Amino acid sequence: MVKLAKTTSELEGLVLAELRAVPECADARHVTVIAYDDFRASSNWQVASFNPGTADWSRCESAVSSIVGHLQARFEMSH
Repeated sequence: MVKLAKTTSELEGLVLAELRAVPECADARHVTVIAYDDFRASSNWQVASFNPGTADWSRCESAVSSIVGHLQARFEMSH
């Protein structure tokens, strides 16, 4: 499967939009995506941090993990 290339900003927007779609995380404020260059990994990016706003951090952390896995399978970070 060929992954589509996205900029850092585009990836952050995708992750944040999906995070806000989770009812418990609708108030999420920010997501930071960084390049990841471990040759053993199946993706070249990861989420370094996020701000859940007033939402419960642990619930949103679980949601971010699921969202990132789904998006990493479809998109790569453009360089």
